[in-house]
Amino acid sequence: MNVLISLCTAGTLAYASAANKPNIVVILADDMGIDSIAALNPKLGIKTPHLDKLVRSGVSFGDAHSNSSVCTPTRYGVLTGRYSWRSRLKRGIVRQWERPLIEEDRLTLPGLLKQNAYHTACIGKWHLGWNWPKKGSGFTTKLADIDFSKSTSGGPNDRGFDYYFGDDVPNWQPFVWIENGKPQTVPDGKVEFAKHYHSGTGVGMKDWSLEKVLPTITQKSVDYISEQSKTEDPYFLFFPLTSPHTPIAPSKKFQGTSGLNPYADFLMETDWCVGQVLDAIEKSGQADNTLIIFTADNGTSPKCDFNDLLSKGANLQHHWKGMKADAWEGGHRVPFIASWPNKIPAGSSSDQVISVVDIMATCASAAGLKYPMNAAEDSVDLLNEMKGKKSTTPLHEAVICHSVSGVFVVRKGKWKLQYSAGSGGWSQPSDAQASKKGLPKHQLYDLSKDPKETTNLIAQQPEVVAELTAILKRYIEQGRSTPGTSQKNHKGETWWSGLPWPQAAK
Repeated sequence: MNVLISLCTAGTLAYASAANKPNIVVILADDMGIDSIAALNPKLGIKTPHLDKLVRSGVSFGDAHSNSSVCTPTRYGVLTGRYSWRSRLKRGIVRQWERPLIEEDRLTLPGLLKQNAYHTACIGKWHLGWNWPKKGSGFTTKLADIDFSKSTSGGPNDRGFDYYFGDDVPNWQPFVWIENGKPQTVPDGKVEFAKHYHSGTGVGMKDWSLEKVLPTITQKSVDYISEQSKTEDPYFLFFPLTSPHTPIAPSKKFQGTSGLNPYADFLMETDWCVGQVLDAIEKSGQADNTLIIFTADNGTSPKCDFNDLLSKGANLQHHWKGMKADAWEGGHRVPFIASWPNKIPAGSSSDQVISVVDIMATCASAAGLKYPMNAAEDSVDLLNEMKGKKSTTPLHEAVICHSVSGVFVVRKGKWKLQYSAGSGGWSQPSDAQASKKGLPKHQLYDLSKDPKETTNLIAQQPEVVAELTAILKRYIEQGRSTPGTSQKNHKGETWWSGLPWPQAAK
């Protein structure tokens, strides 16, 4: 009898604990700088009513950064709470058909939540690599050798997610829907497709187009929220959007709606997708117990055609210089909005310098969870700041960002140190062009006075340069930027090409 009572009590406590944990929804836009939301940019000239509503309902961080200015490394940072340059990836992205980037033994945010009563789902763009099954045995990186009748491994389901639906990278052909590791579309040599399935309905290739990708993953996310809300378990939904990244493919419903260009239409559709998810959460009856975070993987892509939009009254570079891939602010300054009714004050803001790697520590804190020292080494808990309990000191000693070419940026307070002569990315001048012009090898800006990075103070502030360089060196050598025991980078690395202290290679 006492044993039965004990078991029942334990079960009740477990249920109560699960019931008290908030649902968590993280929406990651693709190629969407902070100037892409009307509520944050009076010069945007494009309507974003759903994201504007999210800004009004919660807290917006005006000095938030993606840990990289391109796709893959930022996704690594979001899911691991760790700077991506600590992994094998020192620049660029995971290429098509490449192996997994997230280490097999690394604790991820979904993995942590899954261990603690959460159901976890990723719906959308993965772009972190898979083990692609080879015809015969083993794995391959060649399209012709992939056996699409077999399941992949090393993807979302092996990195903490209970459920996955989406595609690796929609802009790389052939397009392949994958559900729980199993390809649902099978490309042939002509880059055509067999049937794919959505909501149980087979659709032939003649009826398929990339315009359906965004609506499909949005509906899948809405359905997931609806179904999971009927269960007793809290859920974590990671919704990595495929937009407004290329291919710029607004669905027919949105074509021409902006009156500007297809990219603006696509941005409006991205806003609509967020609105669909917000509506689904509201309809589920669990809005008061759901933490929503919206951010992006990097700044706006030049594929938007900045000049065309500007000529029509839409300025996507109103506040910041640069674009996707750059080390300049436009490459990694991203929107970061959090909403949680009755927990986060509506219409609030924060000027703390933060990073998207902070999502792991923040979500763990919201769920009342702790993680070991060898996890989330660069992630800082933002929850108190979100709740309006403003810190009088910086949450980060410094934030580190990275460009497509592997250029480091160290940001501390008003100071920004960039280890390149040019943009570090796609903007002009490139690093090679800047070097030919005799420009200084490094750049230092006081962003409080010079937000568009026009006056390089590298020669005038040697003490600041030395201080920020010492911080970066320490973060690399200790394997972490947060307090705790030192950890190891990939293969124990403390130096590699591109770092500013070659003597450290000895």
